[in-house]
Amino acid sequence: MKKLLWITIAGALLASPHVAAQDAKAVLAAASKAMGADTLRSVEYSATRGKTYAVGQSPGPGKPWPRFTIIKYNAAINFEAPAMREEIVRVDDENPPRGGGAGPYVAATQQGGIRPIPWGPQTAVAVRDMRNEVAMLQIYLTPHGFLKAAAANNPTVRPGTERGTQAVSFTAFGKYTVTGVINAQNLVTRVETRVPNGLLGDFPVEGIYSDYRAVDGVQFPMTTQIRQGGFPTLDLTVAEVRPNSAAASQLTGQARPAAPAAPAEPARVEAREIAPGFWGLTAGVPISFLIEFSDHVVIIEAPGNDERSEAVLAEVKRVVPTKPIRYVVNTHHHSDHTGGLRGMVAAGIPVITHEVNKPYYERILKNPFTLSPDRLARAPKAAVIEGMGDKRVLTDGTRTVELHHVRGNLHSDGLLMVYLPKEKLLIQADAFAPRPPGARPLPSSPFTVNLLENVQRLKLDVEQMVHVHGGTDPFSALVETANRRGTN
Repeated sequence: MKKLLWITIAGALLASPHVAAQDAKAVLAAASKAMGADTLRSVEYSATRGKTYAVGQSPGPGKPWPRFTIIKYNAAINFEAPAMREEIVRVDDENPPRGGGAGPYVAATQQGGIRPIPWGPQTAVAVRDMRNEVAMLQIYLTPHGFLKAAAANNPTVRPGTERGTQAVSFTAFGKYTVTGVINAQNLVTRVETRVPNGLLGDFPVEGIYSDYRAVDGVQFPMTTQIRQGGFPTLDLTVAEVRPNSAAASQLTGQARPAAPAAPAEPARVEAREIAPGFWGLTAGVPISFLIEFSDHVVIIEAPGNDERSEAVLAEVKRVVPTKPIRYVVNTHHHSDHTGGLRGMVAAGIPVITHEVNKPYYERILKNPFTLSPDRLARAPKAAVIEGMGDKRVLTDGTRTVELHHVRGNLHSDGLLMVYLPKEKLLIQADAFAPRPPGARPLPSSPFTVNLLENVQRLKLDVEQMVHVHGGTDPFSALVETANRRGTN
């Protein structure tokens, strides 16, 4: 009797994956029929109301991403190509502005850079390169895209966490687990996955869908929220849907290559001397800086990624081959200024940052990195993070470098600036973005006004400013811009 029982249990266990797959396909078939996915080859949809948010640019570690108001949104998806096009026109109307994300200066429109108020509309158009796996996941995260991709990729099913729901999962490109939740009405209400992020590791992304309406035989969600890292990045109220439109059907994508693409060129960093013993380490922006002391060197800023950090370290060794790197100074927590921190930690270099960032870095540097393992993931090492308050002085008795907290700056709670007293140089990140010659002046940003107020409060004798996002300016440029309050 016991032998018969074990045979029955074993048979059930062996059969369960096949049964689960069959059940998953039945769930998907019912949802595809209910939502009209079987006949949906392409779709266009648009909105005039919504919010978009700047990922990685929060005003403080662990806070939500900065908000922008959408005044126009258009998207087109060709599921058969596959291809996706997205256009967003946004207004930076958060008052007062907090965090970053306004985007770089654009000469053609004379817009961009640090965020003054009010700010004109900014247009962003994204056409996905479908050779990129993460770009393909953008289609899989849509309700109908999920149903099509799941049906073609050996899906499994389990009961959902909410009553009456079922969670269907499949593996995309051999490593991304994509899960969609289907409710009792056979509608997809949520799709989630994780994507690689150079600083945050296996980064959660999810789409949440509601308020379905029938449009030409297709059930389409009129309310969409995309979340990344637990915070919203897109809130959209759809106004118009055009299933199988001619424009969307004509959208073409990039065919996936039959063989792996050739490896990208390695990052190249070049040292440019700004003053004796002080170099800019350039490889695009933001840039790093190198300061030489009598028996060691200090790096300011670690942007980019793991590869960029390796290139920075190699250039430092070339320029100052006999002196060890004692610290890397991090000006603030925004993703474009921290992407290379993991590479510095992997090299055993302690990090100096404002104390508000310390617990955040200690936590995220332990995040799982299974999707795209870097050096720190392959050889884990405890991070040494030294938090500072209002001021810290680095000196060897001859050269002195002062690190100051930019108090009250709305760009980042823990923003630091670096002052070289002997050279009368100030290194600043993101609080001031001067306009190119001939560009139309804009109202001064609160970030810029605050930077000047901090320099004056500390009585720093500054003659020259060096920008982490590139370039130098006389201190008078900051004074002139900060005093241009409320003018056009």
